[in-house]
Amino acid sequence: MKLKEHSGVMLAWTAALHTVVGIIVYWQSIIDIANDGFINAVEPQLHADRAATFWFLFFGVLLFMLACLMNWLIRVKGEDVPKFVGVHLLALSLIGVFFIPVSGFWLVIPQAVILIRR
Repeated sequence: MKLKEHSGVMLAWTAALHTVVGIIVYWQSIIDIANDGFINAVEPQLHADRAATFWFLFFGVLLFMLACLMNWLIRVKGEDVPKFVGVHLLALSLIGVFFIPVSGFWLVIPQAVILIRR
């Protein structure tokens, strides 16, 4: 069985883990955003922690959406995920590792390599 066939599921688990970690790490900021009524509660100039919270969680959702699209492409359409998706994930991960070495970007590198390999 090819690992590529499971790439959408693997990325979905990565996205879920990313989101759970974000909820745990940014719990207080999430509470502060909720207490301020959500709307306009994330002003980067005033609340850098809230902006970080928003982007961390938002990235998890976008990653999950990509994982679902990949899974649909593989399972429903019977197609391979295009190689460029792996190339972009690898580039994104390497840039992320460069700027934030202690992060989950490392988890995506092997997944990107699996997508790139033929």
